[in-house]
Amino acid sequence: MKETIYTIPVNEAFETPCECPLCRLETRFENDRVNYYLGPSLMEPENRVETNETGFCAKHFRLMYETRANRLGLGLMIHTHMCEQNKKFEKAAGAKEGGDTKKSFLRSVKSGSASKSADALLRYIDGRQDSCCICRDLVKTMDRYCEVITHMYFTDKEFREHFDGGLGFCMPHLAMLIRASQKYLSGAKQEAFTENLIKMQIENMKRIEDEVEWFTKKFDYRNRDADWGNSRDAVPRSIEKLTGLTGLTETDKG
Repeated sequence: MKETIYTIPVNEAFETPCECPLCRLETRFENDRVNYYLGPSLMEPENRVETNETGFCAKHFRLMYETRANRLGLGLMIHTHMCEQNKKFEKAAGAKEGGDTKKSFLRSVKSGSASKSADALLRYIDGRQDSCCICRDLVKTMDRYCEVITHMYFTDKEFREHFDGGLGFCMPHLAMLIRASQKYLSGAKQEAFTENLIKMQIENMKRIEDEVEWFTKKFDYRNRDADWGNSRDAVPRSIEKLTGLTGLTETDKG
C-alpha cells in the first residue's frame, strides 16, 4: 500500500511508543476537525446547513470552546444551530409555528395532551444524544485507520515491528482493533494478528498494574528514597489505558 492520507498518520502514530497509538490518531483527527469547523467550514453554506441540523456532542463543543481561536465564529454557528433546533423543539412540544409558544403549550396541558408532548420531546432529545458532525466523521476515519493497520501489519515489516514492540492500547481501541481484524482479515492472518494483539495487551496491562502498585508503595516512608522508576505518572496512564480518556498525563505533568 502506497503512502496515503491514512498510512502516513498511522506510521507517525506508531513510531513513538505510547499507551495507545489509536488515541493519538483520534486526538489528532479531532483537533483537525475542530479547527476545520471553526475555520473554513464557517464560510461554506452546505456545511452550515449540516451544522445547523446535526450540531456537536458535549465533548466536541468543549474542544471548540477551549481552543479560544474563533469565539465569534463559534457563537454564530451555535446561534443558527439553536434557531434550527428550537423550531424542532417547539414542534415536538406541540407549539404552533409562529404562535405564542407558552400559550400553545398551556392549551395542550389543559386539553390533556401534555404527556404526548413529553413523549415527543423525549424522542427528540434522545435523537440528539448521538448527533455530532465530528463524531460521525471520526467513526468513519477510525474504521479506515484500523483497516490500514490490519493491512500494513502483513505488508510493512517496519510497521509490524513498531506495532509488536508497542505498549498496547486502551481498552476501547483494543476492542476496535479486534473487530477490525474480524472485518478485514480472515484465516491464518486473522488468527496471527489477534493472537499477537492479545498477548501484547496482557503483557502491558500487567506492566501498568505493577507501575500503579509501585506508585502506591512510594507513599510508604520505607520507600521514600527509592527510585520512582516509570511510576510517577502511572495513575493517569492507567486511567487512559482503561478508558481511552486522553490528556491526563499532560495535566499531571503540568
